[in-house]
Amino acid sequence: MKLTNNLPVEELPGRVHCYMCTHRVEATVLKQGTARKTRPGQRCPRCSGSLDSGYVLEVYSGGLVTA
Repeated sequence: MKLTNNLPVEELPGRVHCYMCTHRVEATVLKQGTARKTRPGQRCPRCSGSLDSGYVLEVYSGGLVTA
C-alpha cells in the first residue's frame, strides 16, 4: 500500500539562522504540513551566504508566530 501526502505548500515570512554570519535573518519559509524549510535560492541579506541549509527559527502566519 502506497500512501501519498499531497498537502498544500504555503510560502510564509519567517526568521532563519544563517550559518555563515551566525545571525537571524528574515526569509521566505515553505511550510507543508508540519515540515518547514527555506525557499531554495535565497541569500542572506547580511553576508550574501546561501540560506538553503538555514535552520528555520520562526514562521509568521497571519500575525501569529509559530516555532
